[in-house]
Amino acid sequence: MTGLNPSPDQLRRLKAAFQELKAEQDQFLRQVENRTFVHTRVYRQVRDERKCLLIGRKGAGKTALLVGYRTENRSDYLAEADIDIIADEFPLEPLFHFFYREVYDKLNKRAGNSRNTDLAHFLDPTKVATYAWKQSLTASAVCMAAQQILDSDMANQLSDQEKRTLEEALEHVLKLLGNGKGRVEGGTILGPFLVYFFTAFTELIEVAIEQSMGSFAALVAKITGQLSLMAKNNTDEVLRRPVQQIRQILDRHGKKVLLTLDRFDDFYDEFQYRQSNDMAIEKRAFLAALLKGLVIAARDLQRDAAQYSWMHMLFTIPMDKFLELQLRERADLESNHVVRLEWTPKELYELVNRRIAAALDLPEKEVSNAWNLLFPFDVTNGRLREVKEDSFLYIVRHSLWNPREIHMYLKALFAEMEKRPADEEMFRKVVRTETENIIRREFIGQFISEFQGLQKVLNKLGNVQLRTVFSYESLCDKLGGLELFDDCRSPDQIAVRLFHMGVLGVRIKGNRSDGNLAVITQQKYEVGYRFCFNTEENDPFSPGCEVCIHPMFFEYLNIKHEEPYVVNQLVWEMFA
Repeated sequence: MTGLNPSPDQLRRLKAAFQELKAEQDQFLRQVENRTFVHTRVYRQVRDERKCLLIGRKGAGKTALLVGYRTENRSDYLAEADIDIIADEFPLEPLFHFFYREVYDKLNKRAGNSRNTDLAHFLDPTKVATYAWKQSLTASAVCMAAQQILDSDMANQLSDQEKRTLEEALEHVLKLLGNGKGRVEGGTILGPFLVYFFTAFTELIEVAIEQSMGSFAALVAKITGQLSLMAKNNTDEVLRRPVQQIRQILDRHGKKVLLTLDRFDDFYDEFQYRQSNDMAIEKRAFLAALLKGLVIAARDLQRDAAQYSWMHMLFTIPMDKFLELQLRERADLESNHVVRLEWTPKELYELVNRRIAAALDLPEKEVSNAWNLLFPFDVTNGRLREVKEDSFLYIVRHSLWNPREIHMYLKALFAEMEKRPADEEMFRKVVRTETENIIRREFIGQFISEFQGLQKVLNKLGNVQLRTVFSYESLCDKLGGLELFDDCRSPDQIAVRLFHMGVLGVRIKGNRSDGNLAVITQQKYEVGYRFCFNTEENDPFSPGCEVCIHPMFFEYLNIKHEEPYVVNQLVWEMFA
């Protein structure tokens, strides 16, 4: 059965709907009339439960959710006062060299020797970062809120005292920036504040050195104690009053200030991995401390609703970086403040339907049928001919349930349709070809700079002719002697990271009554497949478990297809 054969103009518009892989350049997402934004479960959690940390893999749609959230909820926030923080624009080099050069030097001179002090051993950089983040976020929000309130119609309803408090607060924070009485924009305000408050830590060191008459250990203890007090305080005393004043004013008008932070992926890549390897270990530690400080600062501000209910924060964090953080507070964070950005096949189906409908100018009532209008057929599995799969689920099965990969498959599919109408063979050909592109351009490009040994690991797995499903012990045997990076050499460490990347999963015997696992009957057994995108487990492996390779990597890793079943087989009944 064949579907609609689009005209050249329709094909051009379909290709345009899936052209942009990055949300920051995707105009379809910003055009409300196109109705392409999907209100997913995660979006509703962010909107209704006020989760402040959005954890997701690269390509999972973190930026798209931020763009859509701002567009859909504009009326809830103070106009033109939102703070859109772009992580890769932070002044990281100055901060890093300040912390690991200048502070080191001061302590080394005080210690009276020339060897480098192990600063991280004596002082917790996370506390410095937490202090700087809390102060910077609060000062930024006060600045933008005060600036906008004073410039809006709200100013006419302020008492003289309220107006004076806001004016003094604005003058204070602008002086910290060295900006006098000028105006600032939300996208540029946070970086200078971070530099200012990190630098304030140096003054603490200098004062402590001048006042300390005891041993080096006593000096470090004094600095650590003072730093703990600084990290506990949410704001400087001068900002406490305006924070309360702004909360009262915005509560009267039913408004908040929105702070968003994005592109931590680029932030890591550009700073640590695509520059020189000078002080690579220190840079990894610094970035981890900076990220951990941000997470803790956001958590502390979020749960102090009495003071900061008017500040709504939504920060996107790369999932793999978050999972590597050593946080005692992880259980509290994941329960109350973190939401993992995961998509279900039904949500991906809605996303695709909405984009196809927008490209073809379909009426709202036909949006849910847009895919079937073009591709109303199943795809026969290339190896097990008795298995037929829904055409959309066939594509989803070969993805990591990321919108970006779905976009890439469809972009390639519509390019092929310029030559001939779509059919099963075209689907198999596009998936086979495009998975190679996804792995080489997206997957390896994403991880290779951080995991320098990734290519060797993939080469080894491709050379040993793995089966699609095999034992965990066999996997560990194949990974022996390899490393992903300096601190990741043991097979179990490598296996966990390959799971986080989506290469590996586990095949387990399941039960349909277990609501936490979508199962399917294969070879008379009910089984489920757990990958990073459909489970919240951080480490699914145990002795004797069955490891499976994700279908997207079959061709690249030269997998032997000997099992009489389809790995990661999907049917719509699994997602009812």
